[in-house]
Amino acid sequence: MFCHSVIRSRAPFKRVGIGLVIAGLLVLSACDVMSIHPLYEDVSPKDPDIVLDKDLAGSWSLTDGKCTTILTVAAAKDEIYDFRAVEEGEGCSDPGKVTRQQARLVKLDSYYFLDVSPREEDVCVTCLALHWISLARFDKDALALTPIDSDGLNKLLQAGTVHLKILPEDPKLLIPERPMTLTALSKDLKNFCRKFAGNKKVFKPESTETFQRR
Repeated sequence: MFCHSVIRSRAPFKRVGIGLVIAGLLVLSACDVMSIHPLYEDVSPKDPDIVLDKDLAGSWSLTDGKCTTILTVAAAKDEIYDFRAVEEGEGCSDPGKVTRQQARLVKLDSYYFLDVSPREEDVCVTCLALHWISLARFDKDALALTPIDSDGLNKLLQAGTVHLKILPEDPKLLIPERPMTLTALSKDLKNFCRKFAGNKKVFKPESTETFQRR
């Protein structure tokens, strides 16, 4: 599954793709929900919810049919993880192509989340990077990622249970098969993730993809 990760800031939130969310994560239905703002806040000296965990770093693999994605995670400066993914196998759409992204690990209460976005050098001066947010569970053996479910979120928006700003502003105008774009501020995204991290209709277990340690 492919999803664009950059939008032009001068063309009212019109999506154009100059970078793809990391190949290993594209197998998820996660691209249904993207965010203009990150899950972390731009504060000084840093958002205290951004953390590093040694168990996340390393080499992981996920096999889907005849295609295996190799995901390498390395801790970089400023508490940013470098994600490098390459697909191997005859069933891959673009075998051998290397995809690079950056990610931050955010801990909210007892839950971990990954915020994945394009690297700064891959974003044009008139563009905004889109962020992909997933619930993350990991240990020495496995890395499990669960995306925000667009249907579950849409039902909450239409019921008035959740008040996150999105594009289009009216949830009834959402177009199927196109990503839902969140425009909510980082603090509101945090509150949402804290409240619904354990909600299986928002973070559906059946949408989870699990990478194995190599």
